[in-house]
Amino acid sequence: MLCENCQSEIDDKALVCFRCGHATSERQHEPVTLNDESPKARSRLWVSPVLGVVFIAISGFFMTQLAGGVPPDPIVWVMLAFAAGLLAWRIRLR
Repeated sequence: MLCENCQSEIDDKALVCFRCGHATSERQHEPVTLNDESPKARSRLWVSPVLGVVFIAISGFFMTQLAGGVPPDPIVWVMLAFAAGLLAWRIRLR
C-alpha cells in the first residue's frame, strides 16, 4: 500500500505512515473530552477544605493542651494552615 501523503510504501495493516505520520484511515471514534467533570468529582470538591479545617482544629486543640492552656504563637497557626493546605492539595490530586 502507498501513503496518500508522501507515496512511501507502507504495510497494509499500518494505521499511520512511518515516514510522514499521515493516517491511513479515517477516525472511527470521536476523541474523549477531558473537561467534563463527573458529578462524583464535583461532589468531592468540599472534602479537601473540610479536612483542612478539621486538621487545624484538632492540631490546635492538642497544642493548647500540651502547652498548659496557653494558646500557640501565630506562626504555629500559619505553619498548621500551610500543612493542612498541602494535605488537602495532595488528597485532591488522587
